[in-house]
Amino acid sequence: MSIRNVIVVGGTGDIGHAVTHKLRAEGMRVLCASNDVAAETPDSLHVDVTSEDSVVSLFNRAESVLGPLSVLVNCSGFGAFTPVHETSLEDWRKTVDVNLTGTFLCAREAVRRMRSTGGGRLIHIGSVSDHLTLPMNGAYAASKHGVRGLTGVLNEEGKAHGIRATLVSLGAVYTSFWKSRPEFSPADMLSVDDVAQCIWEIATKPLNVRVDEVRLVPPRGVL
Repeated sequence: MSIRNVIVVGGTGDIGHAVTHKLRAEGMRVLCASNDVAAETPDSLHVDVTSEDSVVSLFNRAESVLGPLSVLVNCSGFGAFTPVHETSLEDWRKTVDVNLTGTFLCAREAVRRMRSTGGGRLIHIGSVSDHLTLPMNGAYAASKHGVRGLTGVLNEEGKAHGIRATLVSLGAVYTSFWKSRPEFSPADMLSVDDVAQCIWEIATKPLNVRVDEVRLVPPRGVL
């Protein structure tokens, strides 16, 4: 396998951290980007995915650090889980801005570069909420359905340029979000390492193979 140059956006979160660690362990050059990066290093840069200027700056700087981009992994996410009638406009906007607009901005900048370098892979973290109807998920589901649609369009627009986009729809993954909810057992969920393994397998596929969608769920299905 040739060395692959990777940006993991949202790389300091539970899933993003596991993905970053796995890909580096497998010999890839990985730049971790996140809004939580306080002190930047050559392999860890700050980005606000809701800001166009911040995202453009990230990709320009990453190009000088990594060289041609091979893989983009979008792990940034935010969720406000309330009934629609109790959802504030602020929470709605933040959810859509982080999950959908952030994915759009990062994918756009990646595609602009991949078109001139022979292609690459875009891997977007989705959710069961992008294809199932669940209560308390109005803003989150709307944003994730948007990511599903965007990923499909990117595949069609990129196919002549060797650009492949994958939606990885996740069931429950045991992260810090669940630690305050002892009624849910980690044994009934995916681990972050399960997700990282899946991302690595997609990232290493040759570009003559499309992986349009992966649905990764724990044995009990939707909790």
